[in-house]
Amino acid sequence: MLLLGVLGTIVQVPSAQAQHDSQAMQVEAAFLVNFVRFTQWPPDRFSNSGAPYVIAVVGGDDVAQTVRMVANAAGNIQGRDLAVVHVDPADVEARQKQALDIVRGSHLVFVRTSDSDVRRQVLASVAGKAVLTVGDDPDFAARGGMLGLVQAGDHLAFEANPEQIQAAGVQLSAKVLKLARIRRGRPT
Repeated sequence: MLLLGVLGTIVQVPSAQAQHDSQAMQVEAAFLVNFVRFTQWPPDRFSNSGAPYVIAVVGGDDVAQTVRMVANAAGNIQGRDLAVVHVDPADVEARQKQALDIVRGSHLVFVRTSDSDVRRQVLASVAGKAVLTVGDDPDFAARGGMLGLVQAGDHLAFEANPEQIQAAGVQLSAKVLKLARIRRGRPT
């Protein structure tokens, strides 16, 4: 009987951690949707008036699925749907044309990998393009990304790199920038 109690405790710990990770990812996904909501892209970034906002997730497929679920629940933004595409980090690192074309053609790219080579490749591939880059790697904004999701105690906050945002030609609402911790830095 004691053994069953111990096994029950062991089994519950990973499931509790998995539930926490899932909830944390849903919060990150909600940030992404709101970043889209409060950003303006040049009109030429859309093929037509009904074209969706495209969010590329460079990370695990489970992350892309969570972002897709939250985006679908959010509905459309300014009359446009949200399309979420998964990009395998290994494809970015290998500089596969299809993966890099997806990244370049997106409105927002979420880099959800701690691989610094992948981060550098993503940032290099969108340099000079109106693509909002978001990551959850520590110091993402200081390393040339535009918005970095960071832990602030027991909640999620974000950092912004206004110079990189401006250089990309996207306009992030001043209300959003007011809530961010400002970081400076170029891609490294």
